[in-house]
Amino acid sequence: MNTQTNHEPDDRPEAVQQADAGARAWRAVVHAQRGAAPDHADFYNLAGHLVDTFAAIESLARLLADPVCSYADRQPPGKRVYDDARGVNPRREDPRERLVDARCDLDQLAIAAGCALDVANRFWSAISHIGVEDIALGERPVEGEEPR
Repeated sequence: MNTQTNHEPDDRPEAVQQADAGARAWRAVVHAQRGAAPDHADFYNLAGHLVDTFAAIESLARLLADPVCSYADRQPPGKRVYDDARGVNPRREDPRERLVDARCDLDQLAIAAGCALDVANRFWSAISHIGVEDIALGERPVEGEEPR
């Protein structure tokens, strides 16, 4: 029996490979966290990674906006961008219209990611002020009183 598997090299651009790995990693985080016991250190560390992730998403959306918008005009000689809905909607023949719409979507994504980044930062800050301490048996805090 042959236990070796021949894999084709992944010829996708590095950015696409990394995005795929990141999305798979976040799905794995969700799966792992479903079964995890609540833990302050996990909350804190995950919050930090959320902040980093939302910052990266915001940056990527802003980075892609101009190249997406000008994509039709940057084709090499002999290449032309088309809208695959051509013939269906005669008012939508120029792919530049859809690319402008896509750029607007990227602008909105950048704004939404920036808002999510702000919320994630606030969560990270809030959770950083929480701690857990051992209390001796019999020293149960009175309701409303801080434990010592």
